[in-house]
Amino acid sequence: MLRRPSSPAAKSLATSGMISALCVAGGLAVAMLITTPDTAHAQDRYAEMPTGQAYQSCLTTARRDPDAGFEAAIAWRDEGGGPPALHCVALALFGLGQFSEAATRLEALAADMPTATTREQSAILGQAGSVWLHAGDLSRAHTVLSQALEFDPTDPELWIDRGDALARGGEYWDAVDDFSAALDRDHKRLDALIFRAAAYRLLLIPDLARDDIARALVIDPDNPDALMELGAVQAGVGEFDAARATWLRVLSIAPGSSPAAAAREALQQMDVKVE
Repeated sequence: MLRRPSSPAAKSLATSGMISALCVAGGLAVAMLITTPDTAHAQDRYAEMPTGQAYQSCLTTARRDPDAGFEAAIAWRDEGGGPPALHCVALALFGLGQFSEAATRLEALAADMPTATTREQSAILGQAGSVWLHAGDLSRAHTVLSQALEFDPTDPELWIDRGDALARGGEYWDAVDDFSAALDRDHKRLDALIFRAAAYRLLLIPDLARDDIARALVIDPDNPDALMELGAVQAGVGEFDAARATWLRVLSIAPGSSPAAAAREALQQMDVKVE
């Protein structure tokens, strides 16, 4: 199994506070600001705010308190909030765990933004695909991400997400192709390198897996996801002492992280007692 790297480069609706460009009234593209002040009651004023300010406030509320965010977004939608309000509704639904509904609404939004550029439509479809992936619907994720790539094949994030969907379905060679496409567009994408290394490992090509991990560790020598994958490659070729040392390093570098949890489990499977 491939495991989604926790590197900040691996952006998704679940892990990143940043929202891809969205075409709103007048063609304005707005991004969510993590540092926007608390706006628990901002829904009462959304229709009176400038669109960008209202959008930021709505998204911040949806992220911090999905229940309140959903109510705020619905109220704004009913007041004529348009695509920004619809986007906020979808993101609040994601926060509430309503993944299928959130993804469906994002797809509908992408199809109903008459002033949007193809790149903006691709960004929203990419979010829908990411949500389908999060929900475990690999077929739908692949379909939607493929549509997004038709609109904008330059975005490495889309290639990575589609490669993730392929790899989770066991289609490792096709996944390698998508991760390679992402790296053609941004050769320093750590998540693409780590994902491709994992795919090569599962294809029983450890030398290529090592090459990708080496590239990742040049960029970030202490990256816990890259080190976790290095340990897996080492264990796969019988280098158990090296794997143990690598996984213990993960525990030292990033205690409490998801890579550390995976390293601890791997060590336990090697019958190593880890306190």
